[in-house]
Amino acid sequence: MMDVSSPIAAVIPSLDGGVLMALAGSTSAKSLNDVWHQTPGASKSGVRLALLRLASEGVVLQVPGGYILNQEHLAAPGILALAGMRTDFLDRLRKFVADQPDKPLLLGLFGSYARRDGDSDSDIDVLLVTQATDAAQLAGELSDNVRRWTGNPCHVVVLSLADVRRMRGNQEPILEAWGQDLLVVTGDSRVLEGQT
Repeated sequence: MMDVSSPIAAVIPSLDGGVLMALAGSTSAKSLNDVWHQTPGASKSGVRLALLRLASEGVVLQVPGGYILNQEHLAAPGILALAGMRTDFLDRLRKFVADQPDKPLLLGLFGSYARRDGDSDSDIDVLLVTQATDAAQLAGELSDNVRRWTGNPCHVVVLSLADVRRMRGNQEPILEAWGQDLLVVTGDSRVLEGQT
């Protein structure tokens, strides 16, 4: 399964993956401290050793001000692709929605994936607000796709506008949580406030 906090770990599970992820996000030099702070759970000495090893392989360059990913290295396109898996996942979700004849009003992610604090055992939680008559089938197809794309189980919460109104009337706390933490992939989160 994919580590939802660091998708690159699905292919590079060592500390090298986290270090490369930190460097792939910028073309500016990053200090040892910068890379260490962007590599959760790693020791500073471990990050330094990983940087030095990657520099000896030519994948990382030591430059004034710190370290950068060597964009000219043959491995750079693959590293950048791995580092961009989160964006690719969101793009796939958007395409899935765009391909639907009855477009959902809202598709968002919540839970550990949205917070970026899960791990490889985390499921992916999706909120789908739709008026589609085949909402259960749509949710099943979406869940299957997410499982194939990531290797992670996917839990889809499907709501209609009537469900949202009922939940608002009951003042269900989950609506407020979604309003604060939902990672909107497509649509308008105001539907959770009863606005359409």
